[in-house]
Formats: sequence, C-alpha cells, structure tokens
Amino acid sequence: MLRQLDVDLPSPLTVRGLVSALETTRGRRIQLAAMSVDGQAGPCGLWVATAGTDYVLFSRDAPPVLRVQTILHELMHIALRHTARAVPSGGTGEPAAAHGVLARSPATFDEQQEHDAELLATYLGARLDGGGEDVAFDELGGVTAAVMHRIAATLTD
Repeated sequence: MLRQLDVDLPSPLTVRGLVSALETTRGRRIQLAAMSVDGQAGPCGLWVATAGTDYVLFSRDAPPVLRVQTILHELMHIALRHTARAVPSGGTGEPAAAHGVLARSPATFDEQQEHDAELLATYLGARLDGGGEDVAFDELGGVTAAVMHRIAATLTD
C-alpha cells in the first residue's frame, strides 16, 4: 500500500516533513488546525479541500497520540488521492469555500477509504520522529476561519 502513496516520504519522518512533501507533490498548501468537538459521535478529524488549500482539522481536546494519528490519517487521504464528499456551493463564490470534505469518525471506520487511510497512518505513526504544530481556527484568519468554524459546527452539532 505504501507504493500507492503519491509522495516521497521524508527522512527523518515527521508530521511537518510529510506536510511539506505533500505540499510540494500536489502544489497545494496544507494547513493543520485544531477544532473543538462535542461528544463522542462527532468527527475527530476532517480533511477539507478548498480551491487552493487543504485543511486538516483535528480535535484540540484529544490526547497528543490521537491528535497525531488523526493528522496522519487525514494526510493519508490526501496522499492516496481519495475522493472527498462534494460540498454544495451555496452560491457564495468565496475562494475559501470547501469543495470536498472527508471526516474521520466512528461511523465511517468501515468504509474502504477510511480503512486504507487508517492503516497507513498507523504504519507511519509507528515510524514517526516527532510531532507537528497545532493551529487554532482563529489563527487561519478572516473568511477562512469563519468557513472552518461553520463546517466544524455543522458536523459537530
């Protein structure tokens, strides 16, 4: 399955290094951001694809090992070029508007894309040399922060 990855893994393997390698391979920015998640049923991670940036969202309240696993899981969706669920446009025309979303939650663990992303995230997590930096939604700035808050609220209410 590692051969299916559309990225050269950095050495040493770090979250930051993996993000950088994926950004270079895809020609798109990847932003990691912490979100608040209410309850057990909500998603513990999301990959939100916009026109120019991929956002990897994870629970700010999760233990550090789960945060890293969630980030790796979402990055594996990107590396495997999984297909995100389309998001209706709503006619906003905003450049930060989401084009597609994949959510990591207990309800999705039996889906093949989720299984593949989790398997690779677990494999890479065992070989990881360090962690990544968390960013809060509000640090994303203006319209992007507002869009991320709306998406997270919709999925966690």
